[in-house]
Amino acid sequence: MAWKKETAVIGGTVKMRKAGSGLPFTPVGLCSTVQQTHETNDLTLPDATNPMGGTYDKLEKVTRMGIQLNMREIFARNLAIQLYGTVYDVPSTTVTEEPHVVEVGGTCMLAKMPLTIDEIVDSATGAVTYVEDVDYKITGAGFEVLAGGDLATAIAAAAVSEETFSVDVSYTSADYDEIEAITNSGEEWELMFEGANAVGQKGKINAHYWRVRFGLAESMDFISVDDFMGQTVTAEVLADNSRGAGRSAYMKINKQKNVPVAP
Repeated sequence: MAWKKETAVIGGTVKMRKAGSGLPFTPVGLCSTVQQTHETNDLTLPDATNPMGGTYDKLEKVTRMGIQLNMREIFARNLAIQLYGTVYDVPSTTVTEEPHVVEVGGTCMLAKMPLTIDEIVDSATGAVTYVEDVDYKITGAGFEVLAGGDLATAIAAAAVSEETFSVDVSYTSADYDEIEAITNSGEEWELMFEGANAVGQKGKINAHYWRVRFGLAESMDFISVDDFMGQTVTAEVLADNSRGAGRSAYMKINKQKNVPVAP
């Protein structure tokens, strides 16, 4: 049999589905690294027959198989995995006359993520309408009162009488995902890596993990301006004892051979 070179430069995609669901796998997005890890506990029996020592027997017990991903995309499911969270789909809707106490320079957080603010009026009469970018500006979570406008003047007048000033806000909310952190103890996933080799025989290489449970992220960055953000997540590969005799309960690798020569 002729010797064939099989060096490796591999790229690919990680996909997941809930363990045991039978649903199609869906991508987790770009992963800069996908690394399988192992931990062992070595049992050794010293050789007492030899005065110079040595090892008479050894057993290497596998105590853990893991997988580590450097996720580079912040899909809601990825964030939920890292935070033991639950994702809720919050559709866009119209909110009418949501009350808020306002202060100049302070940000009022709206009940839902705003897309546009349709109207802000004084709560007392509803007769005075305040102007965006003159009296207030919209922010990522709500709105901020600006100095120098009619709304700031009304707030100052109320403060003279030691009173707060309230407004009613009508707005259209954005379509967004809400991720509630630490709502479970980590769900089990089935994980698949689909890869391709750019060198060697240039074949496909796939890895399949039957039961994977991710660990809670030790930390999470919310600001990154010097480089694309990434989050390294680690998971334990659990045994699937339904695989049967002679089959791995943990994972398998499918590696293409006899790769057809491209025309």
